[in-house]
Amino acid sequence: LHAGSHGEAQAQATPAAPTGVTGTCTASNLKTVKVAWSAVTHATTYTMYQSTTSSSSGFSSVATGIAVTSWTSPTLASGNYWFKVVAFVGSNWASAQSSATAQRTISSSSPNCA
Repeated sequence: LHAGSHGEAQAQATPAAPTGVTGTCTASNLKTVKVAWSAVTHATTYTMYQSTTSSSSGFSSVATGIAVTSWTSPTLASGNYWFKVVAFVGSNWASAQSSATAQRTISSSSPNCA
């Protein structure tokens, strides 16, 4: 019984990975991407990860302490981008990374974001 209740407390403390993660161009003539996701129960902040390698590797943290369920990138250099989100409860409990967004391509020609 004690082991079960401890496991339950553990499950409540560790948030679920964010779902419904999307990455959309803020406008075709801008080099920024807005990432949005569904709220995670009990999450207090979110951290954004970005990759220019692939949808499965090369991710590094680009924004922390996000208190809402969307984030807009700064102006991005030309290239391909993928984003993932991690939910935090306080500073001790982090979820797994979300699934990656679809690839977004930033280019110097029109459209700048696709």
